Amino acid sequence: MAFTAPFPDPDLFDISGWPIVQARFPDLGEHDRVNRVLNSLQAIVDQKQRFVIVWTPAGHDHDDEPHEDEKQSMIWLKRHRNELCTWCAGYVYITQDPHLRALLTGRFPVVEKFLPFPKRLASDRDESEAIAAEMLRS
Repeated sequence: MAFTAPFPDPDLFDISGWPIVQARFPDLGEHDRVNRVLNSLQAIVDQKQRFVIVWTPAGHDHDDEPHEDEKQSMIWLKRHRNELCTWCAGYVYITQDPHLRALLTGRFPVVEKFLPFPKRLASDRDESEAIAAEMLRS
């Protein structure tokens, strides 16, 4: 099925492979980054189709997020958790950095309690797309 408007922010979300979405977390200095991500996620969830998001992590650690940004994100997640869990078949994170891979793997069990869909790691885009396709088939 085709993606219908409104569309996610094209600087952050590539929907050309829908229902596999390539996304990147914006870095701290990017303009209106939290709203751009949340509005984009809303546009994706509003499709009411199963999807997978392949994330390219930001250059900063999650723990470096400003409190207000984190609060805004958590409010959105709490409001839209059921929708997100209904339609999202999984998240895949692309990174070859051993430290970041260990950090993400360590966080998955905590995040899984709130967002129970699968989360996996991939080394590159090809591997991420294979994992995403597998998630969509599950």
